[in-house]
Amino acid sequence: MKIVARLCGLIMLMLSSLAVAAPAPGQERRVALVIGNSSYRNAPALPNTVNDARDMVTALRAVGFEVVDGIDLDKRGMDGALTRFARLAQDADAAMFYFAGHGFQFNGENYLVPVEARVEDEIGVQYETTRLADVVTALNFAKGVKIMVLDACRNNPFVGLLAKRQATRGFAVGTGLAPVQRAQGMVIAYATQANDVAVDGAGRNSPFTAALVREIGQPGLEVAALFRRVQKSVYDETQGKQTPELSLSLLGDFYLNRAETDADVWRRIRSADDPAALKDFIQRYPASFFTIDARTRLDLIERRALEIGERDRLAREFAARERALLERLERAEQGRRQAADDLARKDSSAAAAPPQPAPPANAGGRAPSIAIAPAAPQPKPEDRAERARLAEELAKRERELAAIEAEKRRLSEERRTVEQAMAARMGLVTLPPIDRSTVPTTLPTEEARPQPDPRPAASPGAQTRARLAAECAELLVRAQLGDLTPAAREQLQHCR
Repeated sequence: MKIVARLCGLIMLMLSSLAVAAPAPGQERRVALVIGNSSYRNAPALPNTVNDARDMVTALRAVGFEVVDGIDLDKRGMDGALTRFARLAQDADAAMFYFAGHGFQFNGENYLVPVEARVEDEIGVQYETTRLADVVTALNFAKGVKIMVLDACRNNPFVGLLAKRQATRGFAVGTGLAPVQRAQGMVIAYATQANDVAVDGAGRNSPFTAALVREIGQPGLEVAALFRRVQKSVYDETQGKQTPELSLSLLGDFYLNRAETDADVWRRIRSADDPAALKDFIQRYPASFFTIDARTRLDLIERRALEIGERDRLAREFAARERALLERLERAEQGRRQAADDLARKDSSAAAAPPQPAPPANAGGRAPSIAIAPAAPQPKPEDRAERARLAEELAKRERELAAIEAEKRRLSEERRTVEQAMAARMGLVTLPPIDRSTVPTTLPTEEARPQPDPRPAASPGAQTRARLAAECAELLVRAQLGDLTPAAREQLQHCR
């Protein structure tokens, strides 16, 4: 019963692990087998194949592959890994095999060497190595793209041992790997040309694997273009001593790295006004063709943010000045009304003065036969002086009101001019000519002289700067649409 319970628990665990590993519906399944053999027991160790395999595992997992990996595998380990991979590859959308280690060709067929193999004769070849044809069989379980990458054309002692027996036995041993018959939907990449030997390299990785890992990290590369770039990189690094070979039979395009390219990202953010997105693009793609456009747009956004801050500061300053001016206007109006009321009361009091008494009767006690109108009251000298003072006070208040109204018009004109200049600098509008005929040039009186105009004198180059700002804004729009000539791109540099 305990054994049955344990078996049931093991089965449930396997089923749960398969459920976790199962991809979401509609998601592309990508699987890979990566083997790196270095510590050979019957041959010198290879210096960097373990690094090659581990770096390849990291690169493939980063682009969505489920990887079966093995380091320093013996014959049983290689067969077990190949079996797991074949089961995993069933109906996969993409399957990839990568091997770094010793490999050779024997009688026109290729073999991969496990770490414990003793390859001294034909029997050792048949029973102690892994046939590359078995790897092709495992790849063919996939329904989609099949990729086989062999960094196994290393110079190894097994070829020499087998060659010694060539005189007495009817078999042929070749240098490097033999060409593999390609099948439909398969990509086969060799570290070097068929029947040739690849170099290990002096760095962490072999020249071939270093270039391949680097190119897998580049998004948006179609697989054929990716391996062509690997070919050129290896050829250049080895100064022409090693040229990878590619055999490709695909009906469509395939991308190892399906992440967004710099062009995809730029197409998405080029119209955005988010400085963080532009800074992230510049950091992620420092060598991109679109980085100059991103820097230009970022500079314009930051300059516009500064301009908006300056505009808001000026708006607050003008609002404060306008409030102060309105308070002065209100106080002046109150003073004018007070002066007018005082003058009106003075005139009313003078008009309501008591009439002069009638003239006395004549000697007979009778009033004179002719009525004489009473004479108009004559204001006193101090009353005349007070009325003159009140009239002058009223006139002064009216002059003050006129001066404040003129200052109000000047402030309004100044604000409009500054706003137009700010808009022109931000590339929004072209600065129109200003009608200065509405701006007062003289003051009503010396007493009501307004404050001096704080605006600086117009610079002769203001219109030129406005024109250049508009041109830069137009160039930026064209850059975002990808419609820039080399000359225009150079001109856009000067707008920064």
